[in-house]
Amino acid sequence: MRLASSSSHSQDCAHGARYSVWSFFLSLSLSLSVCLSLLSTAHAGHGFASAFGNIEWLPDPGRTPDSALYRLDAVREASTLMLARTSTEKVQLCLTFAREKLAELEAMVKAENAPAAATAAERYQGYLDRAEQFVRNETNDKETLDEQMANALLEHQYILSVIYPELPVGTRAVALQTITTAHEHYQEIAKRLSPKKKGALFFKEEEVRWSVDMATRADEVR
Repeated sequence: MRLASSSSHSQDCAHGARYSVWSFFLSLSLSLSVCLSLLSTAHAGHGFASAFGNIEWLPDPGRTPDSALYRLDAVREASTLMLARTSTEKVQLCLTFAREKLAELEAMVKAENAPAAATAAERYQGYLDRAEQFVRNETNDKETLDEQMANALLEHQYILSVIYPELPVGTRAVALQTITTAHEHYQEIAKRLSPKKKGALFFKEEEVRWSVDMATRADEVR
């Protein structure tokens, strides 16, 4: 009986040892997964690392609102829009010009020229308004244009929120206001998207929300 009891005790000990080893490696695996996840997030610097992995950053600003020749750009853009034949072409042009206005806004904020930055922001909003008007006038491919605009507006918010903490404190408020402008336009367009297309934007929405929240905290800690 003692031998059997001793054998049973040895088996219990061996089973316990195997369980402890298994638990240790499971815990180690989970810890490594968490660490790698945190490192990935830290490397990205914001939200989900893959949501905006292929984003195209802002172009060179070119002529900015502080230039005496800035009106020539407005004439060129208006002429280009007039020559566009389809709503799709017009929406794409408006979004292209809107990105240029964001680049101008960034340049003027960095130059601490608040009036010029405000001009760029106003023209940005103007192109969003025109793009939405072109979408509303479209009859055949409205949902595709809505989706295109939704993605562009999320990118605009994301880019501005990322650069916001690096901008001069005295003039960067206009960038935050422009984020709000883009967000309001996005909210209106999102209402028209199908549940499937809206759901496909979930991770981008969450990253934008997180990034904007981090940007606004930059003002709170001043």
